[in-house]
Amino acid sequence: MQELSARFEKTDAGRQEIATRSGALSRSSRALLIMVDGQVTGEDLAMRAGQLGLQAQAVFELVQAGLIQRAADAAGEPTFVQVAEPQSEAPQPAAAKPATANRKRSLAAARMYLMDIAARTFTSAEHPIRQRLVEATDRASVEGAFDALMAALREATSASMVEQVEMSFRGFLPAEDGVVN
Repeated sequence: MQELSARFEKTDAGRQEIATRSGALSRSSRALLIMVDGQVTGEDLAMRAGQLGLQAQAVFELVQAGLIQRAADAAGEPTFVQVAEPQSEAPQPAAAKPATANRKRSLAAARMYLMDIAARTFTSAEHPIRQRLVEATDRASVEGAFDALMAALREATSASMVEQVEMSFRGFLPAEDGVVN
């Protein structure tokens, strides 16, 4: 059983897909493939997949399609990676923390992330949750809109997607005064 802590790189097929834009991948999957550089870990890719609106399973799908592989397996067979829920192992949240520490945190970035998720979830620009996010200007109103969005997502999507949205939102949100993340 392999961990997502391995570094990943594009295969020749992956580089060919990027060069030719054959259309075999969705725009989000293609963006995720572009991020694979031989230095990025599977954990980072799973987190980035969530930021692109994909599930962590997208990393596994790129491996299965032969577009990426573990960096150490450059000459070997395709490697299959087990993609786990972010909370399934105790050490994993600590492993995800350095990736979010490199990202600039701001209330505006957190709000924009939620607005993007809401736009993907609710097609109508007049949806009440989308309106709440547009009008949110302080931390309390952004978190209130986040709670409403999470309730709607729990009804509309999988638990793993809800968890990924929450984890990404918390990664964008700055620490409260006196609170260490």
